[in-house]
Amino acid sequence: MLRKFIVTGLLCGVTLGPGRAHADEADAQYRKGLAFMQAGKLDDARAALEEALRLRPNYAAAELSLGNALRKQKQCDKAVPHYEGVIRLQPDDPFAHGNLGYCYSMIGHQQEAIRALTRATELAPNEVLWRTSLGALYRQVKQYDKALPHLEKAVQLDPNNPDALRNLAVALRQAKQLDRAAEVTKQAIKLLPGDSDLRFDLGVIYRVQLKTAEAIAAYRDAIKINEKNADAWYDLGVLLAQDRQKQEAIDAFNKYIDLVGDKKPVQAEGVRQQIKSIGGTPH
Repeated sequence: MLRKFIVTGLLCGVTLGPGRAHADEADAQYRKGLAFMQAGKLDDARAALEEALRLRPNYAAAELSLGNALRKQKQCDKAVPHYEGVIRLQPDDPFAHGNLGYCYSMIGHQQEAIRALTRATELAPNEVLWRTSLGALYRQVKQYDKALPHLEKAVQLDPNNPDALRNLAVALRQAKQLDRAAEVTKQAIKLLPGDSDLRFDLGVIYRVQLKTAEAIAAYRDAIKINEKNADAWYDLGVLLAQDRQKQEAIDAFNKYIDLVGDKKPVQAEGVRQQIKSIGGTPH
């Protein structure tokens, strides 16, 4: 989400003292940093924003933008202090809390991320992105009673948001609300019909429900969309073996091995043993 800042215009013909001159130069560097960010020149943006902060150390807008530049460069560990700096200056800035929560989650600090995103949703209760992120974090720590209200609210706010629907569906599945999980996943598929992972998710739900035929069909759909979906090939192999479709199961397992053998040698070897157990020849 873009944030708009109001820049005060300069009065012509006025002699500026040293403090005002530094402030105006800091504003100029800040505006330059924003322009570089919009152009995708993140290194240049960082340099300009760092200079703005050197000239005006407690410049909240520059702190926030520098944090955003670092976040976009996937340097969340370096972005965190800048977002925290904004919060010290402006405790009720929802953007600082929301982006801080995102960065904490990216560096594996889940509880800190939950605290920051909770505050962000308190300050901006209708922000779908933060609701979705907070719900996903609660889902990851298996607190489904806390995850589901945030994800339900995110979908209520934006029924056509596929990320919110996807996260809600996974949380419902993990909370054993399988019928509702299937319904929400189908909603997401309508929005993203070419998403292989959503078809895989639907297959998982059907597999857990012991709806073998429906699960096999969903996995086949996932593979049609993306033949490199290794998880779909594996699950398909398991279900085909259970359904006594031995040769098709062997083919699916071997496809899985072809896709992940070098990356996951332990898992690939386990699948080779599964192939042997049903009388096949593994790759």
